[in-house]
Amino acid sequence: MGSTYKKVFEPLTIKGVEFKNRIVCTPHVWGWGSREGILTPEQSASYERIAAGGPALLTLGNCSVNMKECSDEIHQIDMHDDKVIFGLSNLRQRVQRYGTVLSAQLNYCGRNAQWPGSIRYAPSPITAPGSLERADMMGVHPEPVYELSKEKIYEIIGLYADAAERLKLAGFSTLMLHFAHNNLPGQFFSPLSNFRTDEYGYHSLETRTRFAREILQAVRKRVGNEMLIDLRFSGEDVMPGGLQQDEAVEIAKIIEPWVDIFTISCAFHNPPSYIGAAITLSYYSPQITLKEYTKPFRKALKNSKIVLTTSVVNLDNAEEVLQEDIADFVGMLRPFLADPDIVKKYARDQAEEVNQCIRCEYHWSFAPEYKPVPCAVNPICGHALEFPGDKLPPADPVKKVLVVGSGPAGLQAALTAAERGHNVTIVEKDDHLGGNLIKAADVSFKSEFKKFINWIIPRVEQNATVVLNTEVDAAYVENMAPDVLIIAAGAADIVPPIPGVDKPQVHFAWQADNGSVEAGDKIIIIGAGLVGTETAIQLAEAGKQVTIIEMLPEGPTMMAKGMLGAPAQARADKAGVKIFYEHAVTQIDDDSVRVKDLVSGTEQDFAADTVLLAAGVRPRQEVVEALRHSIAEDDVYIAGDLLKSRGTIGNATTSAFDIAVAI
Repeated sequence: MGSTYKKVFEPLTIKGVEFKNRIVCTPHVWGWGSREGILTPEQSASYERIAAGGPALLTLGNCSVNMKECSDEIHQIDMHDDKVIFGLSNLRQRVQRYGTVLSAQLNYCGRNAQWPGSIRYAPSPITAPGSLERADMMGVHPEPVYELSKEKIYEIIGLYADAAERLKLAGFSTLMLHFAHNNLPGQFFSPLSNFRTDEYGYHSLETRTRFAREILQAVRKRVGNEMLIDLRFSGEDVMPGGLQQDEAVEIAKIIEPWVDIFTISCAFHNPPSYIGAAITLSYYSPQITLKEYTKPFRKALKNSKIVLTTSVVNLDNAEEVLQEDIADFVGMLRPFLADPDIVKKYARDQAEEVNQCIRCEYHWSFAPEYKPVPCAVNPICGHALEFPGDKLPPADPVKKVLVVGSGPAGLQAALTAAERGHNVTIVEKDDHLGGNLIKAADVSFKSEFKKFINWIIPRVEQNATVVLNTEVDAAYVENMAPDVLIIAAGAADIVPPIPGVDKPQVHFAWQADNGSVEAGDKIIIIGAGLVGTETAIQLAEAGKQVTIIEMLPEGPTMMAKGMLGAPAQARADKAGVKIFYEHAVTQIDDDSVRVKDLVSGTEQDFAADTVLLAAGVRPRQEVVEALRHSIAEDDVYIAGDLLKSRGTIGNATTSAFDIAVAI
């Protein structure tokens, strides 16, 4: 008996290429590649691991048609040299064993190039918004952008055709051309980047699409009619004054004769303040966000197949899209990072076994630091060569392991150590496992976090001894006599020293999130970090009047929030939240707070019937000091919020995994 996901597991054949189901693992760069542009064993193993999990199509991400001239990632595959053919051919054969079709995304990023040695060519000499942002942040002038000559246009068209031929020589039956996210072909489409007046100019759809058509024609001529061409295509720029959806649909209709598959995306690749908000989308956005972007293309394109992408987190989402006939395939990436066996588990009707993506954007954190791609809920992600098939090294010898604290770090440490075969006891001072992870999941729009909690806690309970309502001191450790002590005691809320902070209307933000206290109608939140901002969003969307007071300037506050900063700010603005940066609460009274402008020194009173504290957390370092000498110091480990790299679920689980996999 097959699964209940009938549409998802319905095969489809296009020009003789058979796709065993309708799930696509969309393009991504793992960060494991070499600077020389060739596939590394680590990179190949990571792609093969996903193929083993069951997608019909897997696409290598963002392969530059000439990395030395135009690179926008530090570890891309360089399709400019025949040296890549061997590695691609080998990986294609390995992926094919699982019935998965391997493709590769070919790109010339144009003005978005950012790595040393790149030359920024574009339709017009207009600097990309992202380059302006980065230059401003670094205090330097942006790199110049050069207008493409016709000779250079012809040369780049040849680069695409050469790269496509190399894929054909490597045995590929499918390739993807990256025309989305304002990469070079998209720069010709957009009014924000094309100011030309020649035959490649912006003045008509015919001229705006000429470069794209010439690339497609050259590629088709080189690879023949049998090889499938998949086109990553933006349904809209999602930038003020940019390409609109109706224009994008007309452009797609013009170039459709050379395209077999359209993978619909949206948005600019730049600037940083837009990319996380529009291309991958966090938990601030609804699931299957691009349904409405995709529907017009489904209606307008008569012969090409459609792939819907972005914020598809599980196969229930995929089945919904396919049942509604919005697309022929459904693309996802982050769910494969969280659980590479997601397709296989759904095929066996084991959806409850899936470790679901929480859309936290942690995977973006690798890019600026040249790190391999991480996943917050799956710390083994990206380490397929080190741990083939996600198999952890068995414990040798088996040890008695004590884990103190059950937040994300404690849970991950306990689970990983137990899966290796160690005898694990996890001790929690509260009456339930989860620590600050529970608090994080209490915000209404973070339902994916609850999925992770419901996945990891039962596994810890099944594999480890759980002790609740217990504070661990040195005597407890000495009495238990563990071989290994992992301290993951987390962090405590900071209570700022403000007169009136002990009044009855003052609470922690998380108490309003979980409903343990009832917030009034006029709310002041102290602190504009993610905790304060997310609480503010939830309350404002419920009709409350919410004001946030933040001591830091806006820039540093946003930087501290990382990739989630821009979408959080956008949703807060939409909900009507008011934020006062460089202000401080100096006094809390019964029905108001006194607020000081730290720039001008002036003070004013804000009406408030509820004050919520979101002033940050402090590591519970006193627990470390109390326990670090209770057994041999070399067998004591610190994880999670007690480390310098604290503050995210991903940092917590990664630090815990690294400890537990090595003991």
